[in-house]
Amino acid sequence: MATVRTPIDPVQFREVMGNYPTGVTVVTAVDDAGPIGMVVGTFSSVSLDPPLVAFLPQTRSGTYARLRNAGAYCINVLAHDQVDVCRLLSGPDPDKFDKVEWKPSSLGAPMIEGAVAYIHCSPRPPIDAGDHYIALCDVLSLEANRQTTPLLFFQGGYGGFSPHGMTAYGDADLIEGIRLAAFARPQIELLAREQQCEAAVLVAVTANELTTVGSAYGGEAKMSERIGERLPMKPPLGEAFIAWAPDAALERWLSGAARDPETVESLRQRLATLRAQGYAVSQIGPEGGSHRDQLVALMAEYAAGDLTPARERSLLGRMAQLMHFFDTSDFDDDGTYNLGGVMAPVLNEQRNIVMLLRLSQLPQSVDGRQVKRWISEIRAAAAAVESELRADDSVDLDQSLAWARSMFA
Repeated sequence: MATVRTPIDPVQFREVMGNYPTGVTVVTAVDDAGPIGMVVGTFSSVSLDPPLVAFLPQTRSGTYARLRNAGAYCINVLAHDQVDVCRLLSGPDPDKFDKVEWKPSSLGAPMIEGAVAYIHCSPRPPIDAGDHYIALCDVLSLEANRQTTPLLFFQGGYGGFSPHGMTAYGDADLIEGIRLAAFARPQIELLAREQQCEAAVLVAVTANELTTVGSAYGGEAKMSERIGERLPMKPPLGEAFIAWAPDAALERWLSGAARDPETVESLRQRLATLRAQGYAVSQIGPEGGSHRDQLVALMAEYAAGDLTPARERSLLGRMAQLMHFFDTSDFDDDGTYNLGGVMAPVLNEQRNIVMLLRLSQLPQSVDGRQVKRWISEIRAAAAAVESELRADDSVDLDQSLAWARSMFA
């Protein structure tokens, strides 16, 4: 009796197969038009005798149409810190090989600088496999280049492998942040008491995460974030901090946004506006505080860590919907406003951010004059902290500032 095959839903196929992580490689070659590069997640070793490897390009791939006519390949195994290289080489930029460091192999194929390993090979005729080819290659030589972990692709996201678990940062990172927060302690205590609100200090502990390292409370304000709790800094979240980060960090943050050029340009303009005005203000939408409990629950799940890329994207998307929106417009003296927060950066001598001061749990339904007073007060507090930092010549401060800079290296 013949077996009846149930049609496989393509979306389900991708979702289920997305639970299997793959390494990320770039297959490179050269032809008469110049260097060629194809990012693939289907690379595999096949045979030891004879030494064979393979990758599986789509049959409709224009890049593979060029690759299959080349006489030699270099398969570059990307490192965990080469996400930007991966995104560049997978994009349509015709000049992408002018924007990445590489050198020709003995066979002429590009060897990407910083890759974990290189496999030099020659192609065999491709084998049909549905809507893909099986591109078998004879290995001619191979070499390890860096002793570091490789780049992985999992559930639509890029990341690295940690043999010690998925911890985001250790106690030492938090301690350095708390050392910096000590310089702001008098200012946030004064702000909380005089403005009847929560005042906090936030620092970056990784290129993608912030944490609260100091807080004070006045009036009816209550603790909303624990010291050391992780806060995401991935588009569109974290713009109040990243606006004053070094250019390289800002571009890295933008690279995590949607690939729609209009979205990226809109974010870039917002960051430029925040940086020019010297502060950030978030307003509470018409929903008021009804979203707060949901947001707290999502933040707690994010802070717990060990998220799959798919779940992290889901959390970030939902948090972006629930969070207060940033306003870059002027405030009318006689208007009525409900603010979620007022933020000002503490900058170093290079005018890059060291920490962020934030006012939250503010009184509601205030006029524009009050909003302007809050902005003036927090900017004055940030300036005072900057003066304290410049006046202190201790070794501990040098260590903490070096640590802060390393977050955006």
